[in-house]
Amino acid sequence: MSGRRSQARRYAVLALYQWQMTGQEPAAIMRHFFDDPAWMQVIAEGLGLLKGEQQSLADAVYDLQLFQELLRGVPERVEDLDRQLERVLDRPLRQVTPVDLAILRLGVYELDQSPQIPFRAILNETVELAKEFGSTDDSHRYVNGILDRLARTLRPAEFVPQGGGGDMPTSEPSSAPARKARSTSSAGVTSAAGRRPETPPTGRES
Repeated sequence: MSGRRSQARRYAVLALYQWQMTGQEPAAIMRHFFDDPAWMQVIAEGLGLLKGEQQSLADAVYDLQLFQELLRGVPERVEDLDRQLERVLDRPLRQVTPVDLAILRLGVYELDQSPQIPFRAILNETVELAKEFGSTDDSHRYVNGILDRLARTLRPAEFVPQGGGGDMPTSEPSSAPARKARSTSSAGVTSAAGRRPETPPTGRES
């Protein structure tokens, strides 16, 4: 992913994952992030995310305001976000792996709270996040389907009839190939009811 806003979402997914798994206050996670950028690198490496990458997370340029908004806004509105997700999920929320859940919550938040961003742009961003961070090779398809269904409720005006009638077809971006399958156990991702990963060392850190 490239671009300052894309990088902010990338960081936000990792921070939200950490919030879900440890119960740390978002403000504390944010302080670690700002005081010690390598701290978030430890979380990413714990998930097996940086193999083969040349750029360090800590060296990337990102949109600070968007990162702060997502890390504050998602936890503040999590109950409402989860209610919306439960309307379209094909399984109980607790059965969605934490990293996929972090991506879905981020996507629903932006669909609901950022009307200035076209829904397709939000879907594109979240699908790319799921390709990079998702728990399986199919995570990006799953995320795309869930958020597309929610967008039809949250953004009905953007689904305008075409010449032949019917909704505007959705399409899944294909700019990046799906990464190799990564088992949830080897990546350090467990079900929401599973064990927590080892907490990273505290530090100062379209």
